[in-house]
Amino acid sequence: MNRMLRPLAFLFLLLCSSSLFAYEKRTLCVWDIVGNAGPIADAVKEYQLEALKWGVDFQVVVNTSERVITEQFRAKQCDAAVVSELRIRNFVKFAGSLFAVGGIPDFDHLRLMHQLLATPQSADKMREGPFEIAGIVPGGAVYVFVRDRSINSLQKAVGRKVAVMGDDKYQQQMVELIGATPVSVTEATAGSMFNNGALDVLPAPAVAYGPLELYRGLAPDGGIIRFPLSQISAQVIFWHERFPKDYGQKSREYFYANFDRALHEITKAESQIDEKWWVDIPDADKAQYDTLMDEVRIQAVQAGYWDGEMIKLQRRVRCKFDPKRAECSKPRDVL
Repeated sequence: MNRMLRPLAFLFLLLCSSSLFAYEKRTLCVWDIVGNAGPIADAVKEYQLEALKWGVDFQVVVNTSERVITEQFRAKQCDAAVVSELRIRNFVKFAGSLFAVGGIPDFDHLRLMHQLLATPQSADKMREGPFEIAGIVPGGAVYVFVRDRSINSLQKAVGRKVAVMGDDKYQQQMVELIGATPVSVTEATAGSMFNNGALDVLPAPAVAYGPLELYRGLAPDGGIIRFPLSQISAQVIFWHERFPKDYGQKSREYFYANFDRALHEITKAESQIDEKWWVDIPDADKAQYDTLMDEVRIQAVQAGYWDGEMIKLQRRVRCKFDPKRAECSKPRDVL
């Protein structure tokens, strides 16, 4: 063969061989309250590239409404979606119960939880019916933001207006249980309602402080109770039959490998909150809240709201870090 033609022949063969590998084209719908320029939408770009290695070519669609994204996914307009575990609970209850109040006290517990959930041994739990969880991204601790820092106990929350997600009846019941008034909010309205005084109490992740300008609602006499209620996350869910067989496991391992990167952004966001807003509560009150949250978790499992296996797993992790906890020596058998 003419030497000048050899490079062209090699290029032709290379193009032909690469065309034999066809990517599965799928749609990934992403909830980001900021939109296309938001942090979640931006992070998904790297995930798109990673998914190509697993044979999937994603078209990404971003929406600022989590409800819209959820309904598009349910209607199969999206092959996969990124939403909070509050929505995930309606598809894969085990993964959606990660948010359970008091279940994960700090980031050390959280890291171990994510590690366990990313292992092949947990794969069967990450799938329910046609749905599967492809990864979990930590969103940080949820704290109680109050417009009046004197609201530093459950007793002082009586009669106060407390935010609850509009479609979450169990949250409403819990608020009513402590004698407060539940006020329906959405992810789009919660911040502005707190800032303009329509809410007295707003449970929210620390990372929302800046984007939602919650310092406006805190001024001048508000505060943030330095006691995490839960750990929020964003989760990737997909229709199992529309993806390669091993896609879910590869994806979950990818997200756990990037856990510390996400955690860095969370701690960075928390460090930007002015120290003057933080309100510390007595240890005796913390013990009381631990007992109360334990009871809430049990009742929620009995009511079918949270998954009992997830609640047990969280308890095992807590006991690994602190075997002296009362729940470790005398575990409740009602889960």
